Amino acid sequence: MTRCYRSLRLKVIDNMNDGSQTIVMSKESSMGWQHGQLDRRRLLQGTLALGGLAAVGGLAGCSNEGRGDGGSQVADEAVALPTHVPWSGVTTDLVGQDGVSDAVFAYPAEPVSATDRQPGDGRDVEAFSMTTFPAPPGPQSNEFLQALNERLGFALSVSLVPTGDFSARFQTAVAGDQLPDLFTFFPKGEPGLPGMLQERAVDLTQLLSGDAVTRFPFLANVPTESWRSAVYGGKIYGIPIPRGPQSSIVLYGREDVLSDEGVGMTVASAAELHDLCRDLSGGNRWALDKTPIRVLRQMFEIPNGWSEEGGAFTSALEHERQLDALEAGRALVADGLVHPDALVAPNPQRKTWFVSGTVLLMEDTFSAWPGFHTYEIPAGFLLGAIVPPLADGGGQAPIWLGSPTHNITAVGKRAEDRAESLLEVLDYLAAPFGTAEHLFKNYGLPGVHHTLQGSDPILTEQGKSELQLALRYLGEGPWVTYQAGSPEIARSQFEAQSATVPTAVRNPSLTLFSETESRKGGQIGGDIASVENDILLGRRPVTDWTAAVEAWKRDGGDQIADEFAEALALSAG
Repeated sequence: MTRCYRSLRLKVIDNMNDGSQTIVMSKESSMGWQHGQLDRRRLLQGTLALGGLAAVGGLAGCSNEGRGDGGSQVADEAVALPTHVPWSGVTTDLVGQDGVSDAVFAYPAEPVSATDRQPGDGRDVEAFSMTTFPAPPGPQSNEFLQALNERLGFALSVSLVPTGDFSARFQTAVAGDQLPDLFTFFPKGEPGLPGMLQERAVDLTQLLSGDAVTRFPFLANVPTESWRSAVYGGKIYGIPIPRGPQSSIVLYGREDVLSDEGVGMTVASAAELHDLCRDLSGGNRWALDKTPIRVLRQMFEIPNGWSEEGGAFTSALEHERQLDALEAGRALVADGLVHPDALVAPNPQRKTWFVSGTVLLMEDTFSAWPGFHTYEIPAGFLLGAIVPPLADGGGQAPIWLGSPTHNITAVGKRAEDRAESLLEVLDYLAAPFGTAEHLFKNYGLPGVHHTLQGSDPILTEQGKSELQLALRYLGEGPWVTYQAGSPEIARSQFEAQSATVPTAVRNPSLTLFSETESRKGGQIGGDIASVENDILLGRRPVTDWTAAVEAWKRDGGDQIADEFAEALALSAG
């Protein structure tokens, strides 16, 4: 019986065994990257620590002892953040309220050039960045790389690392003193981050603080809230990549397939979600690419990382309904509703499963919505979002509000004499939606990487392949919800955000620094993530979670809570 749910110089270098690639836009790179094989167990633990366990800090990795903490909440609060000067060159079709991003239905017909000269000082630039896509083709067959090189006026080389491998590779580069001119990192994502930045990154405060940022108009367009994540030890150490609500987690569904099978995308409880997954699974098809533990935790009203009351912090790991959420996740795996390769498949593989129909539900961020269309999608492909219900029924569950900053791009210490010119490069890459620079960066050359449908640039297969340089993680302006050639998709994204973002729950620790979290968060997070793994796979009983949380608290979690409380008190003055 069908169950119905109503829906509300250029080459690519393979880097040994770790799966990363370097896209080199000059004849050769002076960087001598050192790579070690990534331990898969650590990778799996780290992925869970950052994803399923939002309360836990960064990934486990090499030691950073002896660097000094470099952190001071008082000093951070004293920094004059860059003045926010919004770009007003494009009129949006839908104006978001309460944190929802604006939406545009069609690309401006005549995008204007927002710059009148090449950025930088003409010298080559090397960068280190994360990616969620396979590496693009090499230079001999990549016209976009050649055109970008020409427009920049210098050779850019980018070492691209899959996000799942990023922390281990980043720490290897730090340990070997191999960070290049520009490098990206996740806020709070690395051990001893403030001390590391003091040693390896350029203090950009004088160039960016207050009205100084107006020298770089597209960086001034970055919202103030995102800049808070770039301040460490009382100094601005990088350029934030803003995301706002786009980093919030959503449970996607293949609405086209579900509709064809007479199934809607609205569920009223955790039990109904399980039933939906059962109906969608069978044969060589599974409902889920992995256990949607973050969505389940939202449904059980578990806080977003931490909760704060009266100045005291409590980890979400301690919440009374954690056992219920884990049991719900364990049951999905036990019933064969999750792809059997869930724990080992990289994100691009998961997305390939999704667009091919091997899985029909996938947990990801709002920002991932446009990216699905860079894959080989079938005719009629349509995404929808399941608005999470309260686990026991009775209404909608509040989602977790994503961080306003996806990642940060810093200037390496060796390039200190070039800091201003490198900020020009990042300013160029952050050109806002609707400009000619943004059009080229995201859609390449007309007739080669995109064709026009009205005023909308539709990526060709060549464009989908050649443009995946992860430039958006080096420099980017505020998010505008848009899907070329598909205004209905932009509207669907806007509506999904409007239904969830205004009531989303914020993580109160986002801009607070804890030295213990920075140094030990990855280790203790990896330990408890391993327990979570075993519980979801049925190797350990759900009741083992309680002892694991006690160990986490004893080994540093309680100290992290105390340090957040102290930082909050200092922040409040």
